[in-house]
Amino acid sequence: GATSLSGAAVLCGVIAFHEMGHFLAAKVQGIRINDFSIGFGPKLLGWTDKEGITYSFRLFPLGGYVSFPEGLEEDEETPEGAEKIASGSKSGTDEQKEKVYSFDDPDLIQNRPAAQRALVISAGVIFNMILSYTAIFGSVNMMGISTPVIMPGVAVPGIADPNGAAARYGLAVGDVIIQVDGKDVLSGDDAARTVVKAVKDSKGRTLHFMVQRAGDSPDELEEVNVVPDKGVNGDGVIGVRLSTNVASVNVVFPDGPLNAVEMTNKEFGKLFSATASGFIKLFSNLGANAGNLAGPVGVMQMGNEAGKQGALLTFAALISLNLGLMNAIPLPALDGGQLLLIMVEAARGKPLNADLTRTVNGVFLTLLLCVSLSLLIGDIERLIPASVITGIENLLGV
Repeated sequence: GATSLSGAAVLCGVIAFHEMGHFLAAKVQGIRINDFSIGFGPKLLGWTDKEGITYSFRLFPLGGYVSFPEGLEEDEETPEGAEKIASGSKSGTDEQKEKVYSFDDPDLIQNRPAAQRALVISAGVIFNMILSYTAIFGSVNMMGISTPVIMPGVAVPGIADPNGAAARYGLAVGDVIIQVDGKDVLSGDDAARTVVKAVKDSKGRTLHFMVQRAGDSPDELEEVNVVPDKGVNGDGVIGVRLSTNVASVNVVFPDGPLNAVEMTNKEFGKLFSATASGFIKLFSNLGANAGNLAGPVGVMQMGNEAGKQGALLTFAALISLNLGLMNAIPLPALDGGQLLLIMVEAARGKPLNADLTRTVNGVFLTLLLCVSLSLLIGDIERLIPASVITGIENLLGV
């Protein structure tokens, strides 16, 4: 159905909106633009407008970019097949020719004041913040603000692998895991992490769950003993989805426009704070937390689940905020790094070495794409049921 594509649509939409920020900030200032692209890799669809700007959709939805032309010095040779265009000229609209502009062309981004270049670079992050806030505002007005009543334990809302350990040993949808190996599972966000850690660390050992079955009272607990399967990386897996144990949900709607803005401000602040804290926690111990990162396929899966639950606006707000904050990190190839270089140039009063900055940005962009590809491979590995992996290993005698 439509929800199966909702995650992909949100991800591509958020990326497109980010790049639209860069594009419009350059466009309104009359800065020349080469390309507006969503995704990387081979072009799937593309066209060129009358101004010579190429728009394209590419194979891998790992990001996007807006590229700008650079000028050549008068004594530099024009590349074969390209057409050199004098400053201010409107000629050279042949799509088969690469446009090469004069080095002193005032409409090249490299010749614009630092403030104008900074606006172009920061516009992507600004647009992400605007999109996130707008999505939360829409969600507040359409869905209200839900305040869950959280109880101890971890709920099992779904079975990820029908042939996995959880299904084979008797865990079922609607169960609530109250204890693991005699230890109480507390409430809140850390509860699921506690169970996941116990499963990962099991190494083939039997885990003893005390479970409250759907419809039973909290006093009626049943013991379920599970021997986890071995996942791709050797960690234990049981093939279930886990979530916070929500007993009930209180929903509050705004009573007017001003109250809607007030509620949106509060929710946006909470989401911003939680996302920023997540980034700080991630980078403070990257080695330990890298396994929790999701790639594009994982994000699309989350979007599909959000679509089924009617929470696409909240999901879009979260993804847009994450993309904006990630791009604001002051690393080369990211918007934050480009902005930092502009600030350094402004402080020095002269431009940095163009070849050096181009090389550094290229290296970091390559590393970024490698990380994205690694996350994509991890997403695909997680899609393979553990029972299939175990069966293959048994077949091969591993």
